Amino acid sequence: MSLETTTPASPTDVEPDEALEDDRDETETPDPEESSEPEAPAEPVTAAEGEDVWVAAARPVLTEVAGTYHGLITHTEFAGRLQADTGVRTRSNPSNWIGRVLARVAAEVHAAGEPPLTALVVHGVHGTVGEAYDEVLRLQDADPISDPLAREKHAALARMECYRWADATLPADGGNAALSPRYDMVVTRERKKNREEAQPDICPTCFMAIPPTGECDNCA
Repeated sequence: MSLETTTPASPTDVEPDEALEDDRDETETPDPEESSEPEAPAEPVTAAEGEDVWVAAARPVLTEVAGTYHGLITHTEFAGRLQADTGVRTRSNPSNWIGRVLARVAAEVHAAGEPPLTALVVHGVHGTVGEAYDEVLRLQDADPISDPLAREKHAALARMECYRWADATLPADGGNAALSPRYDMVVTRERKKNREEAQPDICPTCFMAIPPTGECDNCA
């Protein structure tokens, strides 16, 4: 994994995954105190060094996410924030390294007695924490959860711990644990499909259920 360092931007300078742009008027007179010499490129860092930097920057990002009730961040967004905030960047796909960062962050917050902040990070496509959440369960001395829906429900409860810990503004009733909106749509579609498949064929004459034979027992 090739890593390079750049000067970190402040949160007001750049949004996640955006490139830094010099928006200074080209006609502006340079500050005489500024050096006219080009800035030397930053030295590259190793993959291990880069991950160390990203792990150190992860907690503030996740704490920020936890400050919003039902707040979530996708793996891609999370990776983008870590790189933008630290100035340590890689061209490698986040899927190649974000799992290791999340595992280390999970261990750090667990050791600090904090809620499992990594439950706030979900897949952009499916909206799930996925099998990576098993590391949280392992740290809690809990058994892995093989059922996807059960795992996501467990993560939803963990996220509620995060929101309360971060003093997020909750509804008057205290709020509720929720699946990510994207995964909730997946579950809803699956349930609807199962209900439709479970509906028996109805005889148009006597309106009784037609058995698997395809012939109505009453009208045959």
